[in-house]
Amino acid sequence: MNDNERDNEQQVGPGTETETSGAAAPPEELSREELDLQLELAKAEIERLTDQSLRRQAELINYRRRVQKEQAQTVIAAQAALLEGLVPVIDDFERAVETESKDAGAYHEGMQIILRSVHKVLESIGVERIEPRGEAFDPRYHEAIGRHETDEVPDGHVLDVCQAGYRLNDRLIRPASVVVAFGGAVAESDAAEDRPEPAIEVDALLAKDGEAEDA
Repeated sequence: MNDNERDNEQQVGPGTETETSGAAAPPEELSREELDLQLELAKAEIERLTDQSLRRQAELINYRRRVQKEQAQTVIAAQAALLEGLVPVIDDFERAVETESKDAGAYHEGMQIILRSVHKVLESIGVERIEPRGEAFDPRYHEAIGRHETDEVPDGHVLDVCQAGYRLNDRLIRPASVVVAFGGAVAESDAAEDRPEPAIEVDALLAKDGEAEDA
């Protein structure tokens, strides 16, 4: 053995022993009792979370049922209020039908009084009657069933209302059936806004209605 080999052996030997002695000791394995304890804790946590989830689901179901019940009660209350207002009107109609009157004028006046009562009941629940005679044609609330050339009202305005419309708050119940004028003067508001002629919109609506009838 030469001097170089002897030096290498001396350097490797002590270093190797130092590294081996300085290495970390392997972790101690858990005992059976500790494993069982951790398993029991995990099971308890799973049961707690499962119970919490079931409780929240039950609360959500109960909330939905409560809201549905309240909505149903609100609808019933609204119907009862409407019926409460209509019952006296029905009584008036029954008395008018049972009464024989030779005075046509008095009978007609009585029917008008009853009709006004019906309108008051509808107004009390938010129903608005749409009678746009003389107003600009609005396809959102008006249904054009015809056009008539006249200068009684401005061009594109409602000349006559054939059937009144109704809406409840912002919800359209039925559009008003109207006859739209054309050939008259253009309204100042229409000219200022530089809007297209409403007659074009009316023509398009009438054409669609005709196609639907042919189909």
